[in-house]
Amino acid sequence: MKRSPVSPLNKALFERLKSQMVAPVYDHVPAGKKAPYVVLTDTAAQGWTTKTISGAEVTATIKIISEYQGDKEVAELCDRAISAIQREPLVLTDEWQVVLSNVDSHAVERLETHREATVTFKFTIIDTEE
Repeated sequence: MKRSPVSPLNKALFERLKSQMVAPVYDHVPAGKKAPYVVLTDTAAQGWTTKTISGAEVTATIKIISEYQGDKEVAELCDRAISAIQREPLVLTDEWQVVLSNVDSHAVERLETHREATVTFKFTIIDTEE
């Protein structure tokens, strides 16, 4: 991998979620913000190359925080986030193209004061410049 698709992917994820979520979306949660909200967390890329193309397998994780004591709000926000990302391919820069995406994992943690959902997406991205 001569360069990384992480920044273009994070930008596309942020823009897609921000335009389609009913809760605020952050890449860093400002102090004092009340839940519910969605935050982009970890992103990792592993490069690969064939004889004709190269690209990366990228995992990107979002967290959804809800102060609602049941699972209803966090579940609805997760469904909406998954649908927003999976409904149609993300558009990256001219140098990168998402060719496959899916939900790699999804979990909800029931904490004493809130619910915290973690959704990890897996993307296969090709480098259209190489």
